[in-house]
Amino acid sequence: MMKTRTLLILAAIFATFAISSCKKSTDSGDPATGNGSISLTYDGNNWNASLGVQAVNTNGIINVTGSDSDARQAAVTLMGVTAPGTYEITATSGNALRWTEGLDPAQTYLANGILGSGSITVSEISASKVKGTFSFNGQNTNGESKSITKGAFEASF
Repeated sequence: MMKTRTLLILAAIFATFAISSCKKSTDSGDPATGNGSISLTYDGNNWNASLGVQAVNTNGIINVTGSDSDARQAAVTLMGVTAPGTYEITATSGNALRWTEGLDPAQTYLANGILGSGSITVSEISASKVKGTFSFNGQNTNGESKSITKGAFEASF
């Protein structure tokens, strides 16, 4: 059971990184600053993506990822979302949230329907932009949890 759980966690991390590394060739954002913003609160600390935010919308999969120079990164993944609303993180939704505090795999906290729980509220969505808020309880590869609150994102594709 533990081996299966570890494999599922590693597969979820790989899938999240694979999706977040995709990039549209017609990106209109400034390479130095990206094309949006993403922020959240963890352990009582406010965090903003200071290195840049990138967003893609490919075949109905929206991914917004932001990072800073200290290897911290946040990602929001929406699957098939086309209208404003609140979307839960479930095993069947394909929606996911990720918070990474450093380079060690145990510093990545996921909510993807297999691990963790949470929701994403989309307040604005179009063919060229997405905006919303999120919160989640993420889980890492050691089974430890972390609460992420006051998440907000806005990005252009």
